Amino acid sequence: MVYLRVFSSKITKVFFVMFVLLVVLSSCVNPSNSKKPELLSPRNNEANLNFNNVKLTFNTPTNGEYEVIVRENGTGTTVFTQVVSGGQGIQVDVPKGRLKPNTTYRWYVRLKGNDSVASEYWNFRTKENSVPIVLNLKPDKTSGHPFGALALTWSASDPDNDDLKFYVKVYEAGKDKPVFETIVATNSAVVKDLKQLASYEWSVQAEDPWGAKSELIVATFTTKQNEAPDRIELLNPRDGERDVKFNNLTLRWQGYDKDYEDLKYSVSINDSQNLLSNSTLTEFTVTGLKPSTTYKLTITAIDKYSETKTQSFYFTTKANTPPDKPTLIAPENGAKLNFAKISSVNFQWSSASDPDEDEVSYEFVVVSENKVVLRKSPVLGNSISLNVSGVFEIGKTYTWYVLAKDPHGGSTKSDEFTFTTYRNNPPTVPTSPYPSDKADNLPNRIPRFSWVSEDPDGDQLRYDIYLGENPDNLQLLASGLTTSVFETPRLFEFGKTYYWKVVVSDGYNPPVEGPIWSFKITDKDEPPTAPELLLPTNNSKNVAFNNVTLRWKASTDKETSDPAQLVYYLYIGQPDQMTLYATITGQTSSEISHVVAGLSPIKTYYWRVEVKDTFGNYAYSTTWNFTTKPNEAPDFPSNPNPADGSVISSSNTPTTIILSWGCSDPDGDNLTYEIYIARTNDFTGVEPIRTSQRSIQVTLNEPGLYYWRVVAKDPHDGVTEGKVWRFELKVQ
Repeated sequence: MVYLRVFSSKITKVFFVMFVLLVVLSSCVNPSNSKKPELLSPRNNEANLNFNNVKLTFNTPTNGEYEVIVRENGTGTTVFTQVVSGGQGIQVDVPKGRLKPNTTYRWYVRLKGNDSVASEYWNFRTKENSVPIVLNLKPDKTSGHPFGALALTWSASDPDNDDLKFYVKVYEAGKDKPVFETIVATNSAVVKDLKQLASYEWSVQAEDPWGAKSELIVATFTTKQNEAPDRIELLNPRDGERDVKFNNLTLRWQGYDKDYEDLKYSVSINDSQNLLSNSTLTEFTVTGLKPSTTYKLTITAIDKYSETKTQSFYFTTKANTPPDKPTLIAPENGAKLNFAKISSVNFQWSSASDPDEDEVSYEFVVVSENKVVLRKSPVLGNSISLNVSGVFEIGKTYTWYVLAKDPHGGSTKSDEFTFTTYRNNPPTVPTSPYPSDKADNLPNRIPRFSWVSEDPDGDQLRYDIYLGENPDNLQLLASGLTTSVFETPRLFEFGKTYYWKVVVSDGYNPPVEGPIWSFKITDKDEPPTAPELLLPTNNSKNVAFNNVTLRWKASTDKETSDPAQLVYYLYIGQPDQMTLYATITGQTSSEISHVVAGLSPIKTYYWRVEVKDTFGNYAYSTTWNFTTKPNEAPDFPSNPNPADGSVISSSNTPTTIILSWGCSDPDGDNLTYEIYIARTNDFTGVEPIRTSQRSIQVTLNEPGLYYWRVVAKDPHDGVTEGKVWRFELKVQ
């Protein structure tokens, strides 16, 4: 028993301690709803709210963005949502038309897009819909109203502040079918084209968006007897106005009628030119008027019952202004026209505008020796093309100009341009051949052929060169050459005679054929031995593209005792575009090498070596190729000066210092650098300093911490961004 009491006492103490712990913990935790939005009004389950004027009020725990959401209770359809900034006593108006009458809605507020931080859901119910009211129709029980256009007005109200639409009908007294009906959203309507001296009944009924209709309200009125149109006002030009434009003149007028009828008009000028007849138009653009002329404008207004009002007006047109001065364009002033090149001449000038909007035509005139050679008028465009045959003479100077003319006798003359005619001359017969005609004992390679041909007119010449072993059967060697030199790597056969000629063309005259020249190749068939390529081996890969060494075996020659007299030509490039890279002389060793720089990475190059002996005979090596290695980006810039994190002391500012660094490239490329320096380590928007040196001079305008970085770039788009370094400038 004693044991049980002791055990029970211990259990009681344990439960007491746990209870106290729970109380303490719960007091340390905020209530969950204190971190959520708090709804204020309308209160939960509040009823009879005006559905066009619901205001939602609430508090939020923070100032962040919150969403207010209203849904129809029965269907769950969201009828309104709005994002607002949080705070205390926030009020949101639900726009008119979003809520329906006699409907229950639930609403809540949440942290934007987050239902886990949301208020409670509260309900409210809108009131029953009310019927709109219409009254005070005007006109009512009155007479003498205009029948052409009559304004109908009324008053209306709606207890719920709904937007209303109104059904308006007008009946002639005693008739069942309305003569006018419309639906409007305002408290007025205009009825037109009624009868004179007639009685009418009209009604208005309002309807709200929920189908509730007001009582049908009816009123009556009687129209007046027709009166003729009252007056006509000329708006443009004004009556008696002077200096009126005579081209594209827009006449505008306005007729007035006491019955507010839509009038028709008949319009004439000078009692003879009818512009309009029984037209509803109140403006008309008239053309073909004359300058400096007074015109009578007669306008007759006609109403529905054929009653008329006629008024006459007067205006005077302005004096004529001649066209603007045309500008000559082509052929340009002082031009020389080569009749061997052209069969026609196209004369062009700028289109001249006219201040009066007249149509402008042109008179084209060509003069020579103070006599008119050609004259053409009118020319409707701004150009004219003439065949040269039978029109112009060769070797003469002509003057031409144009006159811009309007239909009223106004004209303006352009400047005068001149041109001179001549006929193209053919080029001269090719002379001064190289190799010279009948040259003998030539080496087996002739690297270039040349000749001389000139054109008296300075035309661009083109050449075709023919070559063969028989003067009667020459073959085309090259065509369309633009220079009088032809280079070829061809080796000719020893002991043979070759024949060649050049045909020159200026593009205008028949081609001019040169004489047939000849030359003979030496019969000493002792060219040097062909160079033997060694390194890099054919089809090598990953070859350095900077400073690659090409190596081959030296040639020997029976006629050349001193190997230093042999000349080597190193060619490198693409298979069909190998170009001479270097000419190498004075070599006496058995192997010859040459360093090539400036190649591109990851590219295949072809190379060969030619050798020439002292007699001029040539021999060729085979053609090998190698592929260069990929480019490697520069190494990281290092060894900054000032050192990273260092302090620079100065007696004053501005202070000029030298920034320097170390950097190299694995491929031996020449590097360029971009240096960024700023007061923060974010270099956005900082314009870099660019240099090919590893140091720059900068001026610091104020003390403080500076950050700088070096970006190294090679010529092959390799880029390495260095570490951001910093230093501090202190002024003592």
